[in-house]
Amino acid sequence: MNKNKKTLKAVQVICMLAATLFMLVQMYSLKGVAAQAHYSFVRFMPNMMHNATLMIVPMIFGAVYSRKKQSASESYKYWLLAMATLLVYYVLFFFKVPGRFNMWRVWGMLFPIITSTSVLFAGLFFSLLVQSHLSDLLHKLTVKQNLIVLSGLTLLGFALSAGNLSFQYSIYGLYLVLFFAWGMFLADLPINGKLLTLSLISGVISFFVVVIGVSGFDAVYWSQIISGNGGGDWNREFLNNPSSPLMFLLVVAIFLLFKKVIMTLTKKDMRYFIPVIIFMDAPISPRFMNDFHFTGSGALDKLIMIVVMTAITWLWAAVLERYLFRIKPLAKTIDYLDNEPNLAKVCEAIWSRFTRFVANNRVKLLTWAWFYVLSFGSFLIEADNLRIQISTAATINAIVYLLGTKFFAIILTTIFLDALFSIFYFVTTRYWTSNMLVSLIAIGWAIANKIKLLLRGEPIYPTEISEIVNWKTLLPMVGKTTVIAILVAIIAVIVLDLFLERKVPIKKHGSWKRRGIWALLSLLLFMTPLRFNHDGGVIYHINRGFDNRQRFRNPERDIQVNGPVLNFLNYIDLQIMDKPTGYSASTMKQLNDKYSKIAERINKNRKNDLRDQTVVFNLSESFVDPNTFPTIRFDRSVPNPVKFIQSMKSRSSYGTMLSAGYGGGTANMEWETLTGLNMGLFKSTLTPYVQVVPNYDFYPTIGMNFDYRSAVHPFIGTYYSRREDYHRFKFDKFVYSGSKYKIIDQKKLGKSGYNSDYTTYANGLKQINSRKDGQFINLISIQNHMPYNNWYANNEYMGKISGDLFNTPAVRVQMATYVKGTQYTDQAVKQFIGKIDRIKKPITVVFYGDHYPSVVSQSYTSKYPVEMHSTRYFIYSNKYARDHGAKTRLPRKANNFVSSSDFIAMVLQQTDSKVTPYQALLTEVHKKLPAITINFNGDKGYELIGRKGQVIDPKYLTKKQQKLLADYETVQYDMTAGKAYGLQMKGFYK
Repeated sequence: MNKNKKTLKAVQVICMLAATLFMLVQMYSLKGVAAQAHYSFVRFMPNMMHNATLMIVPMIFGAVYSRKKQSASESYKYWLLAMATLLVYYVLFFFKVPGRFNMWRVWGMLFPIITSTSVLFAGLFFSLLVQSHLSDLLHKLTVKQNLIVLSGLTLLGFALSAGNLSFQYSIYGLYLVLFFAWGMFLADLPINGKLLTLSLISGVISFFVVVIGVSGFDAVYWSQIISGNGGGDWNREFLNNPSSPLMFLLVVAIFLLFKKVIMTLTKKDMRYFIPVIIFMDAPISPRFMNDFHFTGSGALDKLIMIVVMTAITWLWAAVLERYLFRIKPLAKTIDYLDNEPNLAKVCEAIWSRFTRFVANNRVKLLTWAWFYVLSFGSFLIEADNLRIQISTAATINAIVYLLGTKFFAIILTTIFLDALFSIFYFVTTRYWTSNMLVSLIAIGWAIANKIKLLLRGEPIYPTEISEIVNWKTLLPMVGKTTVIAILVAIIAVIVLDLFLERKVPIKKHGSWKRRGIWALLSLLLFMTPLRFNHDGGVIYHINRGFDNRQRFRNPERDIQVNGPVLNFLNYIDLQIMDKPTGYSASTMKQLNDKYSKIAERINKNRKNDLRDQTVVFNLSESFVDPNTFPTIRFDRSVPNPVKFIQSMKSRSSYGTMLSAGYGGGTANMEWETLTGLNMGLFKSTLTPYVQVVPNYDFYPTIGMNFDYRSAVHPFIGTYYSRREDYHRFKFDKFVYSGSKYKIIDQKKLGKSGYNSDYTTYANGLKQINSRKDGQFINLISIQNHMPYNNWYANNEYMGKISGDLFNTPAVRVQMATYVKGTQYTDQAVKQFIGKIDRIKKPITVVFYGDHYPSVVSQSYTSKYPVEMHSTRYFIYSNKYARDHGAKTRLPRKANNFVSSSDFIAMVLQQTDSKVTPYQALLTEVHKKLPAITINFNGDKGYELIGRKGQVIDPKYLTKKQQKLLADYETVQYDMTAGKAYGLQMKGFYK
């Protein structure tokens, strides 16, 4: 007898261990591995494994818990086990991968059902809540009646869903109660050899039917797709679903095969599986587990982690079972639930406690609710007619977007408002006065930012707070009516405050010491923005976990999605560059002296003055030679879309420009070309137009070397604070959609909503012809901006593009649209070049694409880092310019791969123009250093790219090159994070 018990115990342990391994394997996403298998049916095995788990686990739990009725305490224990496991698991995850911290995950630790942590856990929780009712129902019916009811419900679930239940959200755990009930029923059903044999045969048959059927239906599905007959209106895996009767027969066979062992398991054994389920289903598991690397083999690493996690699970489950339920408050609740079998009365008691808590803390709760409303209102004030622009081509309802997507950003704003209230309340000791002050500041600040948005297209920056001393000049900008309305509102708030303090006085509970501690903590909270942008720090990750993610590209959008409070705090401390060793005014003077001498040497052989030239910097939005896309193949029947631009190779300085962005970053490329400074030298990712330029009243660009400078952009002028920044650049004119200067020849192509390149060049020519003397023009197109939604009719490239990167029909359609757009660009450029060639004054055009279009997945940039950060450029001098000293082209080998920050030096060389000391530095950098750009691996710092596109390790730079690079970094620091000593030195920039 003892021998049989030991044998059964051993089998029990082995089965539990096997079940643990079977479930923990599912921590990893096995679909990618299965997809590489030779046999097609293997691709569906991971789904089949998961679906079988969803079915058999509730059945096993139902069988074990079928012995007697359960109180609500068992569900409560499950909740505690899940929360404790999630708490430790997520804390370890955040330490391991701090960049993944997210407040929704913190919420998920406390409420695993609400946040859909695990459908399986939710199903078990729901099942145990209703276990006593299921027990009563099952015992009221005969075996035959139970079989009919359960079978009917199983078939009904399949019939109503057509095998299409996705089981992604915890609410679907309610469906798993059906399998729990099956387990309870089968536990009491006598199983003879004949019934077991029949069940096993049906299970085997069902297995093969599912495997063969799913593969077969998948083939039918894709044949319909390929033939153009649809295919997307039905579920090709309907047999492989927890609602599938065939999957049910398979699971029942497995259950009956191991029923003897299952019935020996205890409630304690079942509680052991709760951590297993959490580790298997937690959303963080795939990312967390894949972050551990022990060997060079991914498969071996996974195997090691599964074994390690199995050991951890056994140990953790034992710790929880021994200590968790002994914690006094928890033990007290468990004891109460054990002695209260009526679930309705339990719910009534919980509600009673909740209402008492609300009543006792009503002032705090109402204050918090009011501050949340204030926060939400401040967000809405910044919206544009209750719409938020989520991209350049799409807007969304502000209320839906903010509540659904930016919930925790509003919460973070609320926390800051409450902290401000705590400080005021400690000082004034008056509730309504403190509340009114916070309300006035919150709404007033939101309105002030909105006014500036309407006037200037940008929010209020911390650097502009000092402008309050110029209130006499600010008031006329705001307008008399607005000023009067503000004054009336302030008076009304003061009157309301006095009334409430006298008639409805409120005293918050707590001693002055307690209020003082809260005020001190609140002051410390207001110190945290000083670390918001310190990448990698704890505060940095917590801030981003509240979904406060400033992108600094579009200030108007940033304030709409982050709100006026957080938007302001995000700008308080920007990490731009580390201070170079020895940086000072004297160091900058030494550099001025050094490069003045080099400028004199260069100028001895230069004849022209740049101010006498007409120079056009033409940023062509998202332009890339389509032929340079990795893996792309065109059908032979279609023409080369950029034939003319490619022909410029023999008539201009032509080559490849390195972009600091992919799918975006236009203003960064523009900043590089205008200033000669480089994004790669920054400490962290930022947008200089928004984070650097506003810190200066005047900012030097190539335009300052001309008597007249302008910008033309046939689109919205507020993006990247262009209107304000061009004012700081001292541009004389900015032509954009909505400006006082009319955009001529507005022409849109096909169904596109953007002005075409024909419009861009028509307005560029108008500006060129508007002045006889030299001038600088910053010409920006918009035609090829995303999205690429099949704009053009009769597009010959549609269906004629293939390649590894264009692996879906949607991508191929977008790419065909994009390529057609580049063909229109090519034709417009050809017309433009032809027209400037007929103009009798020296004109030099710098044409460049700012970045790759966002057509193919950015994930490919790791495989093709240089290629997918490379665009086409050319520098062309018209016939008149060439007749008066300009070069046709610069040496090709030396100018193949360049940074956009090299263009100033290249234009000066091509036009044979004299240089300033700063331009002499840029000339030296261009000639003697590899091209500088951002680190394409995503790390901080720069990348050096050789003339053939190869990555060069900085350690191979000579001492002279390292000194030159250090000089360049010092000058960039001076004009981005330093004191701008260079502006004070006459002749350095101009």
